[in-house]
Amino acid sequence: MAWALIAVAGGGLGALADDTDTKQPSLLQQLNHETERLYDEIGHSLFRVQLPTSRSVDGPWPEESPLTKYKELDPKVRRELEQRRSDSPRSRPGPEGEALARGDAAVPPATTRSTSDAELKLNPGTAVIVVAPPAPAIPTGAPRPDFSPNNIGLLIDDNGHVLVPQWLDPDAAATQPVLFRGLDGGVAAARFVGSDRQTNLTVLELPRPGATPLNPVRLEDNPPRDGSLVLLVSPGDASGRLGLWTGGRESAVVFSIGGGCAGVSRTGQFLGGRACRLIAEQIIRHGSVRRATLGVIITEIRKDDPLRQRSPLLGDRSAVRIDQVTPGSAAETAGLQPGDVLVALAGEAVNDIPSFAAAIAARTGPTELQIVRGAEVAKVTVNLQQK
Repeated sequence: MAWALIAVAGGGLGALADDTDTKQPSLLQQLNHETERLYDEIGHSLFRVQLPTSRSVDGPWPEESPLTKYKELDPKVRRELEQRRSDSPRSRPGPEGEALARGDAAVPPATTRSTSDAELKLNPGTAVIVVAPPAPAIPTGAPRPDFSPNNIGLLIDDNGHVLVPQWLDPDAAATQPVLFRGLDGGVAAARFVGSDRQTNLTVLELPRPGATPLNPVRLEDNPPRDGSLVLLVSPGDASGRLGLWTGGRESAVVFSIGGGCAGVSRTGQFLGGRACRLIAEQIIRHGSVRRATLGVIITEIRKDDPLRQRSPLLGDRSAVRIDQVTPGSAAETAGLQPGDVLVALAGEAVNDIPSFAAAIAARTGPTELQIVRGAEVAKVTVNLQQK
């Protein structure tokens, strides 16, 4: 793949107009061909996904129950609300309550029976509520008019696991379907595997496609170099555009020109492909991410933070600062102090809170940290233990 785009700056675009008499494609035609090839390559690993309404990290939280929202409820009112909730069919034991808790209308309430018009006797002025029968289930792969995709999923292995760059509340996943559009254009339900709020990632599992071959994406180990050409795909509408990588200033899934996924960018934050793979593997194996406890409270160091003037070693790189150290923690035992700047954990760069959450995932035992303390760079070994 020959990227001769840089030569355009020297020769000028006007020279391309004289290329019509030759059989060689112009530079813009070559670029267009390579872009089409790249988008077609990653298109086989991208799925449109409809996540249910939940307490998303990027979105508003739903209104809480009156029992938890209003702490000063009158005791009598609270008892009445609790009684109503306990009487709800969703809280009943057995298949009826379980089906209603899942939102499955296939099992009707035990007290429901058909009533003919002759049996129905109403007093004057009685209000009548007509309940429509449940809609028939839509077969897997059939057209679904209510499908409204709000995110994208990235196929990451041959077992149908899909990584979504957004945290999904497990409670919402347990009561509402997670839909996706398959390669055949049909809509089906995916299985919720797990999610990680610290890194804002979710893993789904697609139903086995039968004979349809899967084409998982390659999660790259290294982030893009500044100034390199990347393809940015928006999670909201799956739109894509080419751009020069400058560290990530927008929400996008980032692909290199080689077709691999370099990571997930969110306003001012970037989670690399290696970190995404580590988190996904933890969720697939355990249903959640197991993390050791370091025992620190950290904040991200922004570009305009005055600390950069006092610590030239930081330059303009992203990092996190330790604000508090928990007494008796692994961090205190290792000698970490408030004001230390954490730049790497076990060889993984720590640029922001999500990258720290990914780097510490599945770590246990002696682990090396690289810190900046004042005008010095130091290495500290902490003994991490999962709790």
